[in-house]
Amino acid sequence: MDKEITNEDLKKLLSKKLELLRKDSGQTLEATADSLDMDLSEYFRLLKGQRLPHLRNLLRLNKKYGVSLDWWFNELEEIPANPEQTRNKNTAAQIASLLQKLEPGLQEAVLAMLKTFVKKLSRGEL
Repeated sequence: MDKEITNEDLKKLLSKKLELLRKDSGQTLEATADSLDMDLSEYFRLLKGQRLPHLRNLLRLNKKYGVSLDWWFNELEEIPANPEQTRNKNTAAQIASLLQKLEPGLQEAVLAMLKTFVKKLSRGEL
């Protein structure tokens, strides 16, 4: 790593990712803070990059959005983060999270449908 990572870099990175997650969820600030059992002002400061989250809050965010701890920091080498790449990773994380909530038989069925869809798409059939 060529550049020393500062708290400001971390705040900026986490803020961007948190905003993507919140927007993709479609929830209001109030609803999101409430679902995280977090004070609205605290959530707002995280969202605006004014504070770094406590580990406990980061773990709550991971659980809510189905992402891992390393997802938050995997782009430190690429500061500033590529928004399109972040969005793609967020989408993949959301799909994985939703898939994990299904029973094993349904997981396999959904995966089979996705594979079929991707094959048809790559052949130009869709």
